[in-house]
Amino acid sequence: EDEEEEEEERMRSASLLDRPRRKRVITYAQRQAANIRERKRMFNLNEAFDQLRKKVPTFAYEKRLSRIETLRLAIVYISFMTELLDGCSRQEAS
Repeated sequence: EDEEEEEEERMRSASLLDRPRRKRVITYAQRQAANIRERKRMFNLNEAFDQLRKKVPTFAYEKRLSRIETLRLAIVYISFMTELLDGCSRQEAS
């Protein structure tokens, strides 16, 4: 009998989890506001990438770097500069 009750309880809790969630209804104004926020977010992100592209040395003839290329090149450049500074520090210490 206890096993049956436990099984029923498991079935009830499972059915609660399986129930489809109600889709959130958003108004036209909310959607418009969300679109504006997303456009602003993307604008700011693109501006930040443009600033980073200007700081990372590249060959002048190259096409504009993609975001992933910019990030990878920035990682390499920062690593190079870190090693360069570490080398200078070691030379000054000796």
